[in-house]
Amino acid sequence: MVDFLLIVMYLALVATLVLAVWSAWHSMKRRDKSQRVVNRIPVMRIVYIVIALLVGLLLLTFLCGSSSPMAVNGDRYDTWFWLKASDMFIVTAIVLIFIAIVGVVISFSGYFRKR
Repeated sequence: MVDFLLIVMYLALVATLVLAVWSAWHSMKRRDKSQRVVNRIPVMRIVYIVIALLVGLLLLTFLCGSSSPMAVNGDRYDTWFWLKASDMFIVTAIVLIFIAIVGVVISFSGYFRKR
């Protein structure tokens, strides 16, 4: 029964990733050329920069992540890739939450509106 649940979970994960990539590609292809700049704001340039920075942050946190073995509930986990991947997601989430908090504080301060 456990093997069946793991297989279903992996299939759901693969289906989700395929659907997410297809959806992003489809929305980029269907976007009108006039939507590249909206109210003199280069929307597409911002989208590409954010995607590049996110991929760069994920790569950096993966490379800097720890791969030392862990003991959780008496079980030893020592798979190099999964240790680094889990550390990557945790550190990336913390960095993105910090960036969101800084963005909220800056927007509430009105600093850029005063300039």
